[in-house]
Amino acid sequence: MKTAIVTGGGSGIGKSCCLQLAESGIRVVAADINGAAAEETAAEITSAGGHALPFLVNMANIPGIRAMAAFAADMYGGPHILVNNAGLLHTTAIEDITEEEWDTICDVNLKGVFFACQAVLPYFKAINGGKIVNMSSLAGRNGGFANGMAYSASKAGVIGLTKGLAARLAQYNINVNAVCPGTTQTPILDGLTNEKLQKIMEIIPLGRLGKAEEIASLVCYLCSDQASFITGAVMDINGGMYI
Repeated sequence: MKTAIVTGGGSGIGKSCCLQLAESGIRVVAADINGAAAEETAAEITSAGGHALPFLVNMANIPGIRAMAAFAADMYGGPHILVNNAGLLHTTAIEDITEEEWDTICDVNLKGVFFACQAVLPYFKAINGGKIVNMSSLAGRNGGFANGMAYSASKAGVIGLTKGLAARLAQYNINVNAVCPGTTQTPILDGLTNEKLQKIMEIIPLGRLGKAEEIASLVCYLCSDQASFITGAVMDINGGMYI
């Protein structure tokens, strides 16, 4: 049985990834900075007959990230899969972004992603394989619409990081891919006003926001054996916003 670490697993897309991975028979470590939310995700999985454990982690804290990988190995074996989903969104105007805010966003959205990949690498090398899915964003593709610039820059960085890791880790049979969701109905949108959300929906060709379950389905496919020949890919799922 394989083991997956899902960061940001307490809510939104991350929780949906945890649930769908568990449904496919994978043991899940639901990692989140919100410990109660991580516990709820794990409890929901175990109550349905799956295998899951919560883990409290701040993705801006490198020792905590390494402890997360070690926890998965100690408790479940592996890990075999890493879903880098945790992220922060902001809407601060260009003129008002502070150095502290910039660093906070990029520490979680980009630096944390890299060091999570680094943390699982010894375990993946030991089994000569593994799957990494990094959550980027439509904003990383086109600069975004209503989000702040640190978010766009960090998510664009995730794309470059994904391609670089894919090229370098292919020799170890490790697949590294990125998913770029458009605006998706999750708690991360709490920072956007209804007016901004309405404007976004008006420019989505399919006329609605994405659903967390839809993004998770793509993530789970990339984590599966059926996607073993896909690496370095950047998968768009945005209702037609990026055509």
